Amino acid sequence: METELLGLFWTEKIKLSQYTIQTVKDLSDSQLDHTDALGETIRRYLNSIVASDFLFRLSLPVSLGISSILPIPRQTESEVEKDLVKVRDLFGSPALPSNLKDVIVSSAEGLYFEGCNPSLLPTLERWKKILLRIEKSIVGLDGKDPLKYRYFSVLGIVSLPVAINYFSTQNLYYLRSGILKIKENPSFPKS
Repeated sequence: METELLGLFWTEKIKLSQYTIQTVKDLSDSQLDHTDALGETIRRYLNSIVASDFLFRLSLPVSLGISSILPIPRQTESEVEKDLVKVRDLFGSPALPSNLKDVIVSSAEGLYFEGCNPSLLPTLERWKKILLRIEKSIVGLDGKDPLKYRYFSVLGIVSLPVAINYFSTQNLYYLRSGILKIKENPSFPKS
């Protein structure tokens, strides 16, 4: 990755993805499909995470293409920080899982889910392919200045590190407020 900032946010996103995989991969079908009070399931939240990253995969090349033809100046660190605050204000500031630092993976290629529930395999394989495509787009900026590129989103026009952080934060929200909340419910079926 061209900048430490971009690499840092991407690595954090990949680690969070692996953490999510490890959280759900051994769950049985009855656990994955157990509904909460709102009728949501772990499987639906996982599919929402994958759909979110799919949206990022589709929109990233378009955003990079538009950014490359516009005369956009390089963003400063203070401008990136301002955009990061905007993302934090949108989703709140939930703490990252404490054992995320123990996850040893830094690229989409390194994601693993061997021995997972077979019904999850197609979803996890699809998710990995999506993340590989995003990573390829980001790595394609090698030799260029990623802080000159913008991502056009519902937040407005933000820098690439902020776009990665936006999707990571959204996925963390689905993990904490959905998957983990369902698992912690006393009515959640035991394995």
